[in-house]
Amino acid sequence: MRVALFVACFNDALYPGTGRAVTLLLERLGHQVVFPAAQTCCGQMHWSTGYQREAADLARHFTEVFGEADAEVVVTPS
Repeated sequence: MRVALFVACFNDALYPGTGRAVTLLLERLGHQVVFPAAQTCCGQMHWSTGYQREAADLARHFTEVFGEADAEVVVTPS
């Protein structure tokens, strides 16, 4: 299965080895892992802190990037 990996910014900042560990695990299970280079913040922190307008633009970008990833699923460790 082709899997698009999204590692949230807070996860990457606090636990930088998580993305690598998830990739190794998924590949060991036989999946092809892709990491869309154009991915940015998903906007969740903006939304949760009251910046809905700013979050909407980020969410649209996230949807476009992962929609073009040609993957069956998007995986995000949390």
